[in-house]
Amino acid sequence: VADTLSSARSRSLIVATISVLVLALLSSLLSSGFTCTNAVSNPYQTFLGPVGVYTWNSVCGVLILIAMILFPVNVQGNSLSEELARGCSSSREAHLGSKHSYGYSYWIMLLVLILNIASLIIIYFYDHARYSKKKEQERPIENAPKDVILF
Repeated sequence: VADTLSSARSRSLIVATISVLVLALLSSLLSSGFTCTNAVSNPYQTFLGPVGVYTWNSVCGVLILIAMILFPVNVQGNSLSEELARGCSSSREAHLGSKHSYGYSYWIMLLVLILNIASLIIIYFYDHARYSKKKEQERPIENAPKDVILF
């Protein structure tokens, strides 16, 4: 009964991890679509502009972080490495211990998380620089003499 419960819990965590990764992929695609739209057209201050890119990059980053937490919790909590070692060895060999090792696909998720954060930082500084430039262009009108403004 304990093996069945552990197996069901393991399967549910695997399904949850895959679901979170699919949602992260969809949010990343939405972010890419908004970014391409903003690169071609004039970005508005609506949800289709930088706010949309902020939102979908943040959602993707959070979902990737959740997946990066769920996967090791599942592997170590349910001893999946030991189960795999028992399944691959013959019955005469004794199981001496296992070491959890994550492949490059796990660490690529960390790269995706870092790139999402970098994208958010770049968009923030670009949007802030554009706002500062717009404010600088408005200042000469405020500081101009009143006789020049009349003409």
